[in-house]
Amino acid sequence: MLKPTIDRLDYGKLLSPPPGYETAAAVGTTYSLDMDALIGICIALGLSESTDGELRDNPIYLLDVLRKTADKVVVFCEGGQTKAPANMSSLYILLEKIVFEVNLPNKKSFHPKFWLVKYENKDKDVIYRCVVLSRNLTFDRSWDVALSFEGIKGGATTEKSTPLRDLLRYLKRYTPKSDINGFPKRKLLNSFSDEVANVSFSLKDKRFPDFEIWPVGIPRSDIDGIYNIKDAGLFHKYKELLIVSPFISGGIIEDFNKLALKDAGRTLITRKSELKKLKPEAVDGIDIYTMKDAIVDGEDSFTEDAEEKQRQDIHAKLYLKTKYSESDLYLGSLNASHSACHGNVEFVIKLSGKRRYLNVDILKNDIFGGEPDNMDNPFELTELPGYMDPTPEPSDLLQKQIKEVCRARSSASVSEQDGKYNITVAFDKLPPMDRVSISPLLSNKEKPVDSSVEFTGLDLLQLSEFYVVRAENDEDIVCRVIKITTGNMPELRENALVNSIIKDRRSFIQYIVFLLGDNYLLSLLENKEMQTPGFAPWKGEQIPALYEKMLKTAASAPERFDEIDYLLRMITDEEIIPDGFAGLYDTFKKAVKKK
Repeated sequence: MLKPTIDRLDYGKLLSPPPGYETAAAVGTTYSLDMDALIGICIALGLSESTDGELRDNPIYLLDVLRKTADKVVVFCEGGQTKAPANMSSLYILLEKIVFEVNLPNKKSFHPKFWLVKYENKDKDVIYRCVVLSRNLTFDRSWDVALSFEGIKGGATTEKSTPLRDLLRYLKRYTPKSDINGFPKRKLLNSFSDEVANVSFSLKDKRFPDFEIWPVGIPRSDIDGIYNIKDAGLFHKYKELLIVSPFISGGIIEDFNKLALKDAGRTLITRKSELKKLKPEAVDGIDIYTMKDAIVDGEDSFTEDAEEKQRQDIHAKLYLKTKYSESDLYLGSLNASHSACHGNVEFVIKLSGKRRYLNVDILKNDIFGGEPDNMDNPFELTELPGYMDPTPEPSDLLQKQIKEVCRARSSASVSEQDGKYNITVAFDKLPPMDRVSISPLLSNKEKPVDSSVEFTGLDLLQLSEFYVVRAENDEDIVCRVIKITTGNMPELRENALVNSIIKDRRSFIQYIVFLLGDNYLLSLLENKEMQTPGFAPWKGEQIPALYEKMLKTAASAPERFDEIDYLLRMITDEEIIPDGFAGLYDTFKKAVKKK
């Protein structure tokens, strides 16, 4: 179940629709976010086929995918934890409909990592999938853990699904009414929360006949109070305990240690950098393992380019406890840290079963690849280096400044002047900022963060609700993307985006081929033929091929004609639309309406 050498999961495949189904709605949460990784997830949710690298680099294809998924998908992330992209793209504008930030009070973090997805086929059969993760929506290569399970809708409210309903209702408060994209997402969350309360999920695993979902830190609807991890039984006495947690607090580890019954077995797997937080007396009797340096630095040997080096370590969070014949396994986002257990919003699933099916020895054997002292074990038994009072890293101090910007109430507004655009950004109750600047995501114009900041002379495609905040000191620089609700955004901005990608007859035909194709990879091959030397952008012999595609689409997927409608509305240069296409399309549109 948890053998790192063979049990590998692909994030995209975890979310891809089952054969014959399409994604109808999807809600995801993450602490940190990479915008390019989110685009990859939109590809996975939008397709039931594997994606090709050439497709992911094709702006025409990406425009189609993001257009189809933007209204169906919503992702919530911690404010100030979105990575600034290395290469800017106007396609990020479409992510404004998907991404919403959460800024919790009292300096706590929004840290859950999960997905709830609804899939539907042509017969209106529906499948719901819940994915519990320990990884963020980024390209980080650290070792994580995930669990996926599915369910179908029944006729009555299901107690097991009530926490999912409560979480969706909680997330709704972070789709602000002032945000033009907030209303459709609130509508999606309302509908989804009502549905999921009647969904019966099943793990289909004999080892775990029972499970409980714990969205830690949010209000409960069944009783007064919040979902508290202590109520889930994690801090009950045990005979065996295995903790895997990349980040820890000495006090929490000590709390676990005090709960051990006589002669209890205790194992902690964490990062080597965390050991300095532990006092010897707090971990007496605990076997501590960390990942070997050869594994952490393993990818360094494949490249001499420092920018391409990607260190890896553990990022999984799991807890296995046994007592008598019972066994409980906790998976999700919860670190063995004070913030995680006391104030953060987290997402955890508790799997309950019998000790004979899962105990610490079995799990250690999986993780270590056999006995702990075998040569292939990626982990090694570790001695404490000596306790040190934690001192913040320079980047931590910069991240704190960015978080202060996120927590300040903000707004922005666009105005037009002589064919150009100005943005005024306002912050309320902003603490003093030193060497912190802000710029629109798609512009290189940068200003110091202040209570009021104005950017002038912007082009239409430089307008965005995403802004880059840059904090620096003498030792480090941290850049993060934040989202600010921006009023008076020009309606023609999406037209400009489409026209920047569909800019000639060739790209118009390529987009139509994608819209009408059953298989994106085959469509890519067809489009490649258009790029061969001597190919004319609109030959008469292409009409029969498009006629055949439209005929098939009219019979099997008439809703795709709405996408062609959208394209024709967005195109402002009529010269881009090939001669004869409009007449061909009108013929099919009338036929589809009659049906």
